[in-house]
Amino acid sequence: MSPQQELFSQFRVALEKAFPDRVYDGDLPPEDTPYPFIYIGNTQDSASYQVKGGFFGRVNITIHAWTNNIRARGDFSSLLFGVRRIAQSIDATPSYGWCMSGGNEDILPDDTTSEPLMHGLVNCEFKYWRK
Repeated sequence: MSPQQELFSQFRVALEKAFPDRVYDGDLPPEDTPYPFIYIGNTQDSASYQVKGGFFGRVNITIHAWTNNIRARGDFSSLLFGVRRIAQSIDATPSYGWCMSGGNEDILPDDTTSEPLMHGLVNCEFKYWRK
């Protein structure tokens, strides 16, 4: 399995355990989905290289979250921080070792629906090596 798919799979399982019935990927959830919810966005294997038989690289993953309770920014920020903590806890998948080497978190207003929303983005960069 590719490094980015192993990371995606492990991240999804960990998020579903922490946030049951709130995690989606692929298509966005249906319109009647309760808020807040989490959507696993894109993954990108941005660099991989081999050195003396060792295999190393970087994967970026973006996690989105939305809430319709714009007065509870602190609760939403805590949810995003929980996503980051889960990311930081991933240190191994079946074929690779992992280290979160960087990331950022944004909270943006979202006016794409008739009700005001907050859209959170958690961008994580991981370094990996083949075990």
